Amino acid sequence: MEKKITQSERKHAAILAAAIEEFKDKGFRATSMDSLAARAQVSKRTVYNHFASKELLFQAIAQQMFDHSAQVTSIRYQSDLPLAQQLLEFSDKELDLLASEHFRGLAKIMIGECIHSPELAASTMAQLNEQELSLEQWIRDAVTDQKLKPVEPAYAAGQFIALIKANAFWPQITMGQAIPDAKQKQQIARDAVGMFLAYYAL
Repeated sequence: MEKKITQSERKHAAILAAAIEEFKDKGFRATSMDSLAARAQVSKRTVYNHFASKELLFQAIAQQMFDHSAQVTSIRYQSDLPLAQQLLEFSDKELDLLASEHFRGLAKIMIGECIHSPELAASTMAQLNEQELSLEQWIRDAVTDQKLKPVEPAYAAGQFIALIKANAFWPQITMGQAIPDAKQKQQIARDAVGMFLAYYAL
């Protein structure tokens, strides 16, 4: 049986969705709680009841982005499957995520404001860093299974994601390059997995 969504939950979601669009259109600093409330079709008091400040709204959007990313790129270690096969499947999901318009829109909001407000960036990252990516657990399990060299999971996971983003995220976000096509995605995934396992696999 599906859980019934309450009116408060609907308003919460509407405020978040409105904030994303406002931040995209105007930027974080230029967005007012008044314009945000109007876009969400709620009162300003309702906005403040859910989010006491724009900074908390920003952090909620970052959390939403993290949760969505974690959900669509989830990976579970399977000792009976080759490491390369498992990482290629993860890479495919990661590349699809990075290519999505919604994700790139959120990423631009996050990156832009983090440049303008290092303090907000630091507090937001501190919040997100407390949460573990499934890839980190995958690496931990592979190390325990003696398939990978001993390594700090968060460090190695960051390295692997960076190999993918170097060609499928940062050039598109910062220089407006085209999103990789299917053939390019395949090469990016294959190269990232090959380099990662060449160093870490036992």
